[in-house]
Amino acid sequence: MRDQIKIYLQELMMNGELKFGERISLPVLAKKLNVSVTPVREALSQLQQVEIIEAIPNRGFFLPQPNIQKISELYPIIANLEYLGVSESTYTNEDIVILETLFQIENTYDNAVDRIQSDIKFHQLLLKNYQNNALKTILYDLKLRVFLYEFYYMENTKLAQTSTNYHKNVIAAIKKKDVLKAAELIRESWLTSIPFIEKHFNSRNDAFEHTNTLAASNF
Repeated sequence: MRDQIKIYLQELMMNGELKFGERISLPVLAKKLNVSVTPVREALSQLQQVEIIEAIPNRGFFLPQPNIQKISELYPIIANLEYLGVSESTYTNEDIVILETLFQIENTYDNAVDRIQSDIKFHQLLLKNYQNNALKTILYDLKLRVFLYEFYYMENTKLAQTSTNYHKNVIAAIKKKDVLKAAELIRESWLTSIPFIEKHFNSRNDAFEHTNTLAASNF
């Protein structure tokens, strides 16, 4: 049930139906999954414990508001876990062909939804042969917590191209049998995105505060 809900929440975020700070409806979620409200509430409580969502007393479950500190905390963890997974993986010629095909398709996308879907697939393929399922589960949960930050990142064409360039170089390293180089590039791609995302949300917060100041001055 918990995994079903995680997938559904990701779909809602990807489609723009669930954004930062928005309430998650128990009845709607239960109807969508064709179950009673009770198991949904229990699953959401579990997701709250790992901070994918938050519970506000007497109000319900919500997607957390943007938190700049979380970016600086979570992204290095994701970067290093994915480095570990890639550095200990092996890749066949067939794997490389699949990665190259996905990369070629990725270059044709001009919207955030397609870009982030392609990015998710790329990173999943990189860890396809990695045998540590516990690490994969931890990574999935962490990535779900930063999913919307990534979505806004992919809305920027220039930043999306930066991500694509990293993918190109990762594939080149794998083709040369230099898996450690590929792993380092993956780690670098996560770490270099931090300042761009922080700048984006700091700008949003500044604009929000400016709007509130103007509104207050009109009273």
